[in-house]
Amino acid sequence: MEKISKQLIIRNLEYPFESVHILLFNSDFINKVYENTEYKIKSFIGSDWSIKNSGFSFYGPNGFNIVFVLLSITKNDFIRENNYLLTQINNERLNFGLEAQFSVIKNTSDSTSIVEVRLNYQFDDDLKMFEKYIKISQLKEIYNKIMDSIQILFNQSSGDNKIPKLILNQSFIIKKNYKEAFNFFFNWNNISKALKTDKGWKIVNGENDEKDKKQYKNFYILINSDIKINYRVKSINKVKNEKIEIVYDKSGKNHLPALNNYIKFTFFNINKNLSLFLYETHLPYNISSSLYKTVSYYLFYCNNQSKKYIENL
Repeated sequence: MEKISKQLIIRNLEYPFESVHILLFNSDFINKVYENTEYKIKSFIGSDWSIKNSGFSFYGPNGFNIVFVLLSITKNDFIRENNYLLTQINNERLNFGLEAQFSVIKNTSDSTSIVEVRLNYQFDDDLKMFEKYIKISQLKEIYNKIMDSIQILFNQSSGDNKIPKLILNQSFIIKKNYKEAFNFFFNWNNISKALKTDKGWKIVNGENDEKDKKQYKNFYILINSDIKINYRVKSINKVKNEKIEIVYDKSGKNHLPALNNYIKFTFFNINKNLSLFLYETHLPYNISSSLYKTVSYYLFYCNNQSKKYIENL
């Protein structure tokens, strides 16, 4: 029998799906959300947001509590959805079927995220029995307050290392040997030529700190009198006949961390005339959707222009 579905909340968050769907199913982030509400959440021992049959208790004032058990997960590039069975309310075991559906959906038109919570059930009587414990209007009010708390937390910057960064990956097949490709990208003068900025950018070898390995030369780019970007080589990893990987730490004025302060280039050997280039950078979890799109498009442009340039050498 097809289930009846009732929407409790739907919100549009001005943040990319790539970060929202990870954070809203992340225990450390969720704990922070509930720090500033009168309602709390407690996972059962061994439970996790990504393990079926995991459970948690959602509780609040006056002895109110609901127990949720994870039934199924849907996860792809456009949606993250957890479906839960409600097994207890106010310490009473339920003998009717009621499910809660928590969804984060990618809005592909503008890279924002849609958050939705629904109740699914088979019979109207199931909902009537549920409302003996709590009215749907009250539940909507609770979830709207929680979403307000989520919105506030997203608006705040956070230096908490437990909160995962937003990872942006791009990949390109380059018609050059992987060592040639690495040597090209390792020299940022080549990248500036590919972007036709070599007349404006000034790339200067910088001083290595005591903690830096001396064989790796740090450098900085002067874009104009106000913009100086520092690149520190954190590591170079070479696996013979397989790959070369370089990791940069990027900073701006007064060596403050840049928006994407972590950058990794990896060049994999396919054959003597072909390589796979993987680009990875980390962005703040609460980067706005519009800025995320701008950064993504710009980095793709830079990497793609460099790829075309080296292929024509």
